Amino acid sequence: MATAKDVAALAGVSIGSVSNYLNGRHQRKATAEKIKTAMTQLDYHQNIIASGLKKNKTMSIGIVINQLTDFFSMSIVSAIEAYVEKFGYSIIVCDYHDDKKRLEQKIDFLLKRSIDAIIVFHQDQSTPMLEKIANSNIPIVAIDAPINGLKTDVVVVNNYDSSKAGVNYLLKKGYRHIGIITGSSENYIAQKRQQGYEDALKENGLTVKNSYIWSGDYTIKSGYEGFNRLIKQNPDLDAIFIINYYMSLGAIKAYREKNHQPNIEFLVYDHFFVNDLFFPEISSIEQPVKQIGTTAGKLVIAKLTNPAETSCQTVYCRNIFHQM
Repeated sequence: MATAKDVAALAGVSIGSVSNYLNGRHQRKATAEKIKTAMTQLDYHQNIIASGLKKNKTMSIGIVINQLTDFFSMSIVSAIEAYVEKFGYSIIVCDYHDDKKRLEQKIDFLLKRSIDAIIVFHQDQSTPMLEKIANSNIPIVAIDAPINGLKTDVVVVNNYDSSKAGVNYLLKKGYRHIGIITGSSENYIAQKRQQGYEDALKENGLTVKNSYIWSGDYTIKSGYEGFNRLIKQNPDLDAIFIINYYMSLGAIKAYREKNHQPNIEFLVYDHFFVNDLFFPEISSIEQPVKQIGTTAGKLVIAKLTNPAETSCQTVYCRNIFHQM
């Protein structure tokens, strides 16, 4: 079996250069190409386990999301994996189904497997297990919302600004009776997006009506129910802003069942390939999933590469507005 020493000899470089290459450190392009070619010729495979033991690392990163079936979250996970695998890290993904007890169990599961870092989705409140992770000096990166009570790196989008801009777009098109299908008032994302909606109305001299607001639970079913409730209570409604992709699918289903009567303009948060199949076309706010995932990967690798760095940062990724 070939060794790093063999690779160095064939490539005509030092063992240190090979070590730096394997650990993801910057190399001159010519040197990197020589090492890569030598590794291919010798069929060299790095022993990740042995390498991790030397560094007191498992070379694994835990990721906790709400649902494994969530296309948005898994798109980000894919981008995270594509970035961290360049540095020899693998990922372990768990979901918790919006269950706090299950969340604690999953984090405990990851902790027992000695993960080197953890990336957490959709959590705006600290938990005992997250605090245990932090106290163990294991890096934490939060995606979608800052974790109240914990000092972590955070990757978020401009929820407030993009929501406000989207509703302003509807207002400029002449719509004045705009409803919203939102989420729990305790949820960070729902708060920011609903606040953007309300401020857009107020700044244009319109009253925020409670009857125009429906709080769902981010499911297709709640979007379906929310649309029917809003239309029934407000026959004058001419537009709806929906803050979550799955709720928008339910709302559009309900709308089509009414044969597009009354005529409603939709603005939805999130844009995936199926949006292009909607007819009539709808305006949407697309979150840059690849940028979010890559940014999270960079933050976690930076912490793992330099454990002495204790400062944390919040990185905002800008959304893309698709207007129709």
